Amino acid sequence: MVSYYDVVILGGGVSGILGGIGLTERGIGVAVIEHRDNILSNLDHRVFAISKRSKDILDRFGIWKEGGNCCPIEDILIFDGNSSSTVHYNHKLVGNDPMGYVISGKELSLMLQCKAHKFNHITSTSYSTTEVRDGFIETSLLDGRKTSSRLVICAEGRGSRFLRKSHIRTLRYDYRQSCITCNVQHERHHRNIAIEHFFQGGPLAILPMYGGYHSSIVWTEKPEIAQMLLRLPVKEFEIELYRKCGEHTGYIEISGHRSCHQISMVLAERQYSKRSLLVGDALHSIHPVAGQGLNIGIRDVEAVVEILGEYHSLGSDIGQEFILEEIEKRRSLDNYSMAAITTAINSIFSSTSIIPKVVRSVAMSIVEMSPYIKKKLIAHAMGVSTIY
Repeated sequence: MVSYYDVVILGGGVSGILGGIGLTERGIGVAVIEHRDNILSNLDHRVFAISKRSKDILDRFGIWKEGGNCCPIEDILIFDGNSSSTVHYNHKLVGNDPMGYVISGKELSLMLQCKAHKFNHITSTSYSTTEVRDGFIETSLLDGRKTSSRLVICAEGRGSRFLRKSHIRTLRYDYRQSCITCNVQHERHHRNIAIEHFFQGGPLAILPMYGGYHSSIVWTEKPEIAQMLLRLPVKEFEIELYRKCGEHTGYIEISGHRSCHQISMVLAERQYSKRSLLVGDALHSIHPVAGQGLNIGIRDVEAVVEILGEYHSLGSDIGQEFILEEIEKRRSLDNYSMAAITTAINSIFSSTSIIPKVVRSVAMSIVEMSPYIKKKLIAHAMGVSTIY
């Protein structure tokens, strides 16, 4: 049996479901294929940093709900190792809106679920092949069903099988770092301030969570050190974490489980091939140093929905190459620049050589003393302006 749609989306994560919601609102027939039993089922233990622009996009799609289990990021403090160099990003330099929000995966999932019923879900199965035909693309599922659509959008996330099987080349870079994530309860109120503290092994981010006395930790370290830390009993791990960030948080207690993954950059050289398009982490996996991974994925979806919606309203075949090329042109500078910027920041702040140390010390001093530069960087972090 063959089911017909305008667009088939591979992957039921944030990018896939957000794309489904946005395209459906534009009158485009959508089906999402997710191999798990339920869409968005991998979000429960995760925490996300959402920029102001991403929040505005979710709001425009009718998804964002004020309040709930999310915390505004009013300011950001940046520290360089054990030196005295600091930068304070104060949101009031740009306006009254927060720079962004920290939201639990569970809360984000609930927001998306409210509108996800408007399109078809094909769950508990995956695809075996996709084959381009004359004017459409056919997707064969493992359970024997088939779909036919004008376009397939791959939103499978990091390690995408579709990307591996495609003819799209990728740029890859191993940072030789691992990232430990966990949620903590702490002694001092975070005052809605996010902290990025750079150390030799990598950055440690403290993201403020709802309630004032809970935060999400993103701790980057050399792989062997990260594995050693992960093997420690909880109390010993808390002691090591306190040594890194206790001056900001006071006493720390882990809430929930710890997770760890290796960090590498994977960047597709092209965003599309015949009647197929990449978005989100399937297109770009970047360093977590700036917390921008999900945000650039949301901006991918925004561009896809706007451009496909416009051409669909004109009665065009939305799988045509010139339309996909227009999407790529809209997104390529942002994606490539963010990959380059995060790689450069991590490299400069992880270096122990004297020249990078001097460069970052001088650069941080210039930024801290220049309201103009600081405004530009704050606006860029909020996603409402660019520095390139």
